Amino acid sequence: MGTRADFYKVAAENHVEVLRYPMPIIGSMSTEVNGACYIGLDNSKPCTYAEEQARIGHELGHCLYGGFYSMATPFDIVERHEVRADHWYIRHAIPKQVLFDLLKQGRDADEIAELLDTTEEYVRRAYYYYKENEDLTEEELYG
Repeated sequence: MGTRADFYKVAAENHVEVLRYPMPIIGSMSTEVNGACYIGLDNSKPCTYAEEQARIGHELGHCLYGGFYSMATPFDIVERHEVRADHWYIRHAIPKQVLFDLLKQGRDADEIAELLDTTEEYVRRAYYYYKENEDLTEEELYG
């Protein structure tokens, strides 16, 4: 399961530089320049450990599969890249078996997010991602 430190390590191992700049509207972004990938994280306001992990994990998703776009990119392609980046983060931060084991224990999204150092939003996205895209049995889904 990924942690903030793990994602910084993955970034370093893949020569992805993480920079901090004021980006209060978007929170984070990634880009490729001359073959090098960069992640920008907002430093204008504090964010939680979980929010930082989710941001760097999502942006690493863009960097590691090459999913970048520009202002001229059609919206459907932009959305496809964003979803793929989310899925990369989900697979690395919220493993399917861990998520469903916690759900079977009766944990809610808030508790799971706290245990996995991620956001409630990503816990919910992970549930639907695994439900819709993985061959899960009824037992795995509903206990």
